[in-house]
Amino acid sequence: MSIYQIKDIYCGKEQNIQKRNKSHKTSYKKVSITNKQYVNLLGLTNDTQSDKQNHGGVDKALCVYTQNSYTFFKEEHGIDLPECALGENITLKDCGDIDICLADQFSCGNAVFEVSQPRQPCWIISSVLEIKNLTSLIVKEGKTGFYLRVIKEGEISKDDNFKLIKRKYNKLNIEYINKCCFNAKNHQNEIKEILECPELSEAYRIDLLKRYKNKEVGLENYQHDK
Repeated sequence: MSIYQIKDIYCGKEQNIQKRNKSHKTSYKKVSITNKQYVNLLGLTNDTQSDKQNHGGVDKALCVYTQNSYTFFKEEHGIDLPECALGENITLKDCGDIDICLADQFSCGNAVFEVSQPRQPCWIISSVLEIKNLTSLIVKEGKTGFYLRVIKEGEISKDDNFKLIKRKYNKLNIEYINKCCFNAKNHQNEIKEILECPELSEAYRIDLLKRYKNKEVGLENYQHDK
């Protein structure tokens, strides 16, 4: 079974950011936490989600990004992203989105998590980091990170590991799902297979079904820079 180290755990509080004379509430900016953190069904107890329509809830309790993706954007695109650039709760070492599959279950500390969907990053990332078209690049490369639901509540720390305890779908890794979603027109059969998975979060299922029916290709409106 695969074991991945935690690089860092992050929590954030709601802040206002200014964009073109408009103020947006976000908890995107987070800080590294060194002490143990309790995780309940809605996520880290010291973390907040400002946009509860698109973030948080039982299917998006924790947001995870991988160190391999940070390395990829530095080596392939010359973009040296700062830590927690994606506003994630956990940065994982020694793996990438291609190594994580839908419905994977991981033990960590005395908690248990399950992969519920790829992340669907929005324009806030480009805006806060002031890197033009960064969100669209992340989506196009399929390296979005992913969300976890909490199967068993408990404490975790950055000294703990993610230990894979169950894998149901070897084919359906996060990068694969992202690429199918990005080009629904040419991945109709693959998307049908993804939609059949009961572990897929309902919100992502609705979005993916829409793209499947409309045979959509490319970015969503919320992924373009504002």
